[in-house]
Amino acid sequence: MLKRSMVLLLVLILTTSLVAACTTGNTEGNVKPSNGNDPAEELQVPEKAEVTFSTIFSDEEFEEIIGSYVKKKFPNYTINHISNRGLSLEQLVATQTKFDIYFARAAAFLNAYEPMKMTFDMTELAEKHGINLDSFAPGFIESATFDGKLYGLPIFNDSLVLYYNRDLFDKFAVPYPRDGMTWEETLELAHQFDRNENGTQYMGLWISPKHYFRMNSLSQGFVDPETNKVTVDNDNWKRILNIFAELSRDSGVREMARVNFPSHDHFRGKNSVTAMYVFLTEWIAVSRDQMPLNWDMVSMPVFKDLPGKGTQPYANYAGITSISENKDAAMEILKYLTSEEYQMEVSKKGKISPLKSQKVKDVAFENHPDQDKNFGAVYVNENAPMRQLHPLEDHIVDLMNDKVNELVTGKKDINTILREVQEMGQQVIDQEMVKSK
Repeated sequence: MLKRSMVLLLVLILTTSLVAACTTGNTEGNVKPSNGNDPAEELQVPEKAEVTFSTIFSDEEFEEIIGSYVKKKFPNYTINHISNRGLSLEQLVATQTKFDIYFARAAAFLNAYEPMKMTFDMTELAEKHGINLDSFAPGFIESATFDGKLYGLPIFNDSLVLYYNRDLFDKFAVPYPRDGMTWEETLELAHQFDRNENGTQYMGLWISPKHYFRMNSLSQGFVDPETNKVTVDNDNWKRILNIFAELSRDSGVREMARVNFPSHDHFRGKNSVTAMYVFLTEWIAVSRDQMPLNWDMVSMPVFKDLPGKGTQPYANYAGITSISENKDAAMEILKYLTSEEYQMEVSKKGKISPLKSQKVKDVAFENHPDQDKNFGAVYVNENAPMRQLHPLEDHIVDLMNDKVNELVTGKKDINTILREVQEMGQQVIDQEMVKSK
């Protein structure tokens, strides 16, 4: 009797063990249960999923800097890509195309994706998947948060640096620029190039207007989001426009601008006539062949009273769409793309990381082919605070950009330009506000 009872007990133990083993295994074949280390015990990450990206990159660029890494990290995921260069957001929405992750600048959350009802508050999902928002440098998360809703995570950042053509500096025996220069010092250096030699007009400095306006170091916005009033007719915008007035004070430069307004083409290529150019750091990674053969860079000039204060964040954010049916899988991908593991790899190639991580900064540009460049210039300045964004601010940016032509060519002064932008811009904003009602 005792022996029979022992046998029955043994069978009961074995049966219980088998049931436990089955219930703790993968019951559906595509979901991993929580391992107890996740911030939310209910977290279940699909082992297999189809995730579609919509980005600003070409298919080739996407594969090189994102797709190949994600596919290696998540071999069971099917990764698709839609390039915005071929299909606009409006076309995607009109055709009811499903996509899970999109890339955009912070302003696009308000002026593009929110009006299309494509944004999704990622706050709870980020917490659920253990995203450490404190790992990002100051300003990045704040720039993607609207009314307490987190619309995106920063993947890459672009800042502004001062590129220069060593050959032109050598030609005219002018000392190279250095990190940490003020605008006053930079303009004084630039004016040494303002000359006409054998019919060729040279200029010392040009700045990409739209980019500097959006990223300006004084954190000046364009439209007050509370009142919908244009906010450019003030002393800080006068300081910003004064840089453009000063860099074109030479009569030869003004005359050249009337015939052929300064642009990328004046700096890049073998026929460069501009010694220095303030532009995005993305050039380092993707446009080396368009720059002068003998180029280098230093940190973007700063205002004298704001030493070390660079530009506002200008990140490429990744957001999860409201229509995504694979939000957990998408967030796991974003968790990887914002990890030190991934950021270190693309940092080596020349992508600027939004992370605080010193490890990521220490390996920056390690695999870049031009090891003679001053890559440290990228991290000399700290981010300026983000301006107040407004969904209609691009109308004012466009007006400001158009008016720079009149300033640089000497047709109008700064006060007149700002007054006109204020007045004309307000009319546009008022009209757009009426349309949106």
